[in-house]
Amino acid sequence: MSDPTRVIAGGVGTVPNDGRLFERLAAIVREQEAVLAVVGMPYAPDGGKGVMAAAVEEFIALFTAQVGIPVETWDESRSSVQAHDYLKSSGMKRRRRQEKGRVDTMAARILLQEFLEEAKSKSPSSRSGHP
Repeated sequence: MSDPTRVIAGGVGTVPNDGRLFERLAAIVREQEAVLAVVGMPYAPDGGKGVMAAAVEEFIALFTAQVGIPVETWDESRSSVQAHDYLKSSGMKRRRRQEKGRVDTMAARILLQEFLEEAKSKSPSSRSGHP
């Protein structure tokens, strides 16, 4: 989740991928008043979609149909590596870094932060010479 000004990415934890996944996601969307979801797309090194892209596209179709907000995708190909590096450089012990969901949560925050920064850089109000 980002802050209301869409500047800082934060975390809301992980959601179990079970039969109630979309129900839980819809509840988070309502509670947080989210208007857009950003989903990581696994691109291959050559820029094409990775082998898991079909599963992500299926998830997006189900999410959009059941949760009802638009979805944007963002390249997630390096987010887990960046998350591991960040957690390690922050001094977190290996055992804590390996706790379920910790890397995924940080990777999601990194992915969203990159998306927010790119969106801000493309915003007309962020360019010099514009009001």
